[in-house]
Amino acid sequence: MSDSSDPSKDLLSAFDLGPAWARGDESKKKYADHPGDKGPKGRRGGGRRDGGDRRGDGGGGQRGGGRGDHRQGRRDGGRGRRGDGGRAPRDLPAPADGVKITVLPTEEAVHLIVKEIQHRARVYSLFDVAQLFLAGRERYRLQIKLDAERPAFYRGKLDASLFLTRDEAVAHFMQSERFADFYETDETETEPPAGNFQVVARCGISGEWLGPPNFHSYQANLRRLHRERFSSMPFERYAAKVRTERGEEAVNEWLESMKVRQRWRPKGGDDDSWTFERPEIERDFSTRLFDEVFEEVHETELPGDVPARHVSERLLASIKLAGSHARRHPAMIIPSICHMLESDHLAIFKKQGKLYCGPARPHPLVSFEELSERPSAIVRWLDAHPDSKLEDLWKALLPEGTEEPPKEWLVDLFWLLTQGHVLLFADGALVLPKKRHPGGSAKKSAPAKKAAKKAAKKAVGSSKEEARKSKRSRSKDRAPKVVPHAATVRRISRMQPGALKKLRGHSRLWSRRLARRGRIESLLDDE
Repeated sequence: MSDSSDPSKDLLSAFDLGPAWARGDESKKKYADHPGDKGPKGRRGGGRRDGGDRRGDGGGGQRGGGRGDHRQGRRDGGRGRRGDGGRAPRDLPAPADGVKITVLPTEEAVHLIVKEIQHRARVYSLFDVAQLFLAGRERYRLQIKLDAERPAFYRGKLDASLFLTRDEAVAHFMQSERFADFYETDETETEPPAGNFQVVARCGISGEWLGPPNFHSYQANLRRLHRERFSSMPFERYAAKVRTERGEEAVNEWLESMKVRQRWRPKGGDDDSWTFERPEIERDFSTRLFDEVFEEVHETELPGDVPARHVSERLLASIKLAGSHARRHPAMIIPSICHMLESDHLAIFKKQGKLYCGPARPHPLVSFEELSERPSAIVRWLDAHPDSKLEDLWKALLPEGTEEPPKEWLVDLFWLLTQGHVLLFADGALVLPKKRHPGGSAKKSAPAKKAAKKAAKKAVGSSKEEARKSKRSRSKDRAPKVVPHAATVRRISRMQPGALKKLRGHSRLWSRRLARRGRIESLLDDE
């Protein structure tokens, strides 16, 4: 209650007890470092020096190029432009099939909101709380499930990563920080390749040199670069973006880049274990160490701010769709919020059709007489002035010129709030729940309610009986009696049995009645 001078204080501002994101700071975008971001530096035509792929929120931006307008890329027919980094059009992969993603708040965020509510004793709408959780990816987690009949995910044991295929998992490991835990890397000077090279190829998106098309490692370099940085793009489409450059200057630049080469070996290996061929290291990891780094799962959880490079392209598209859908419909996560808040012993209640959470459920006072002086004054004023603000309460009850309410008043109001006798909402509105008059009693009104219910039930029963009688009378009026002429009765009573069978309608009906009464002579003679 120390912030009573500012009753409309924002809910997020109360999170100053938590980490940086909870204090309202703008979190840095963590999806900007997706594979493809770190392009080569200092190479002509190689694009931006800080990488190429700027995705922003969730990796949904332009892929494989700089920040150029993707519409310009479409006008150019998808061809990279030489002087400005070769920007490529935006490619959005299709979401992964058979994947169900559920957005849930993190336990840390729930603990913070519980602490905030208990500290301030205020009531908040669960819809607003859900929007607060969804305002930042750090505040929610992703529950990911895959259909049982589909191949399992590959989840990283050493980092929060998840991939749909084994090749994607291997490519991620080769670029991750965990690579240094298993393999050693060294740079050494070597003789450049010998030969008569006239043409040299380079990636049309990143600008990385691939080598002459007739060089023995050209195809390996091309497929490696596609797998590591542009796997969302079909290989044929990526290969079509490769540029070839002629001339001594381009060939010499490629030869210069080949003088310093990287080599790798398993950690602790001897000098004979060094290799310049990256595919050999990939095969060694896939056959010998893969199970130490990854595991197969059909269900797992990831943090909401998982870096884009830690998940497959198609899985990232599914995560983006799930997060966007949850932000448009915050009510989706309210059931899980209710369960987690109740687990932390926070009260959940409904008021006017909306769900709220607060320090206690509404607990109406039966009588004001049992309260002490200050709580009684607060409650009586709220009873006489509904829909009031906290500022109005202090202005009315405290002497003029009082800037801050005394501690004893704050303590008494805090007690009323924690007992549910008074509700203080996030906007500073004070509500006295279900006001009762001091002389009123729920027990005295019970017999009256029971008698009224019995009378209403009796009235309903009598009205139903009257309706049934009226219906019977109407049915009788609709079916008038048919009284035959005396001559018809005499004629039927003298008929033979064969003629009686030919009668139809009312005549046949009366023949049966007269037969039961023994008034048909032919039937009596037969007997």
